[in-house]
Parts: sequence; C-alpha cells; structure tokens
Amino acid sequence: MFLTFAHEEWKKHLDPGDRAIDATCGNGYDTLVLSKLNLSHLYVFDIQAKALQATRNRLGSQKNISYHLGCHSLFSGVKAPIDLIVYNLGYLPRGDKSLTTQTATTLKSLKNGLQLLSPRGLISITLYPGHPEGEREKKALLAHVSTFSPKNFQVSRYSILNRSKAPSLLLIKKIE
Repeated sequence: MFLTFAHEEWKKHLDPGDRAIDATCGNGYDTLVLSKLNLSHLYVFDIQAKALQATRNRLGSQKNISYHLGCHSLFSGVKAPIDLIVYNLGYLPRGDKSLTTQTATTLKSLKNGLQLLSPRGLISITLYPGHPEGEREKKALLAHVSTFSPKNFQVSRYSILNRSKAPSLLLIKKIE
C-alpha cells in the first residue's frame, strides 16, 4: 500500500532530467520505478553486493544509472543537487534478516541527504518497525524530523493507525 503511494508521489514530484538516489536498493523494485521516470541520473546504493546484483539484473544496462556498493550514509560519488532521495528501510527481502539498516547510519544519511537536496527536493522514507532495529529507526527518525523548521521543510507521515507494527511512509519536502 505505502510503496504504491510512494511511487505515485515520486512520479508527481519528479520532472524529466531530474536526479535521484535510491539509498537502499534491495531487490531493485523501487529502482525500476525510478529508472522509468526520464531522470538525468540515478544513483543506486546498497551495502550488500547481492542486492546491487539483483537490481542490475532487474534493470539491465542503462547509462544514466550508477551503482555504489557501500553504506548509504556516505553518498560517495553523488553530485548535488538531488531532487529525490528514496529509502526503503529494514532488511533485504528473502535475504539475511540479521542485516538491517541501522539507526545511526540512517540518521547520518538523512543529514547528508538534506545537504544534497535541490531547493524543491523530496526525501521518501518507508519505515518498517516490525523488527527491533526498525522500531528504533522509526522512533529516532520521527523524533529527529519533528525538530525540522516548518519554514524549511514540510514533513508528512502516512501510517495505519490501528496496526502499531505496520510500515509507514515519511515524506520530507524542502521548501524553496
């Protein structure tokens, strides 16, 4: 539900020639959606080589996509400005569930990502609180974004209220 909604938000937000980052590519489903949006460049990150390979296999060869094996907190090789940054937190589906995104690196990545955003940039974060680290990430991210000035950012959260462990979507839009 939230991924479909997120995909629609990305499509509405991005213009042809924009630049985006998939900070946690996983099996490449979000990357595939982004690759069809006529971007000038798409940066793809994951800490697991098998995730990057699965994404490459799903997308095939495209000149405007660069793959980066490493932590999303660094955004090595990315050139600003970036119009959209996408995070799908948690663990690699059908992968090792002990390898998850981590609260500290996700917060660092968000801080670095905010510096890369264009004046109208958007950050999309799908939160998965169904495992202990995911719950910590959710709490830390919500506490952090609640401190953002409404003069600089519009922060929205979409969640299912009667399921405490359900995924939710956090959208952070930079105000021009």
